[in-house]
Amino acid sequence: MKNPVRKIIRDTRVSLDFNQEETPLFETCGAGNLTLDDIIRSKVEMATRNVVQHLDNLLLAPGTPIRTTLAWPGGTPGVGMAVMPLPLDCMRLLCVQLSDWNRPARIITEDDPEYQWQHTPFPGVGGNPDRPVAVICQRPTGWVAELFSSTAGRGVVIEKAQYHPIPRITEDDCINIPSMAYDDVVRQLASLTAETLGYNTEKQ
Repeated sequence: MKNPVRKIIRDTRVSLDFNQEETPLFETCGAGNLTLDDIIRSKVEMATRNVVQHLDNLLLAPGTPIRTTLAWPGGTPGVGMAVMPLPLDCMRLLCVQLSDWNRPARIITEDDPEYQWQHTPFPGVGGNPDRPVAVICQRPTGWVAELFSSTAGRGVVIEKAQYHPIPRITEDDCINIPSMAYDDVVRQLASLTAETLGYNTEKQ
C-alpha cells in the first residue's frame, strides 16, 4: 500500500508524544541541527525494511512479477537445475514455480542444511517436480535462485515468480508498506528516532 511520507512522519510524532507521560520527547532531547521531521524521514526506509523482512509471505502478496530468462548450467535446457537471476531490488522471493512443477517451490537459502541435499546424485533426495526447492544464492553477478529440478525438457518456462522489492521512498515522496504492517512500521520508526535522540527506549 502506498503511504505518503508526510503521513508517516505525522503518525510517528504522535507515537512519540503518546509514549511520554509529561513533556513531549522532541522537546526534551537535542538532535544537533536536524529537526525531528528530518530524523524521522531519514529512518523511514530502514524501519520499513526491518518490519517487512520478518513478515509472512502471505502478508506481502501479491508481489512484483519477475520476468527473466532461465539459465541451465547442466547444459540441457529443461533438465536438472535452472538458475533464475533475481532483480537488483529484490528483498524477498515470495514464490516461484516452473511449468513442469506440480506446486510452487519451497524457498531456502544457501546456508540451509537442506541445500547440500540438492546436489546429491541420488534421485528423490533433492528437489524434483513433485517437491521443488528454490535456493537463494549469492554469485559474483548478484543474487540468484537455483531451482531444483526439472525433467520436462526444452519447453520448461517460469510459470509464476513474484518478489517483494526493497522498500524505498519514491519520487512522489511515498513508500509502499503492507497495510497490516503499517502500525508496526510506525512503532519501529518511533523507536529508532528515540534512540537517535538519546532516549533510552528500554525504559518504555
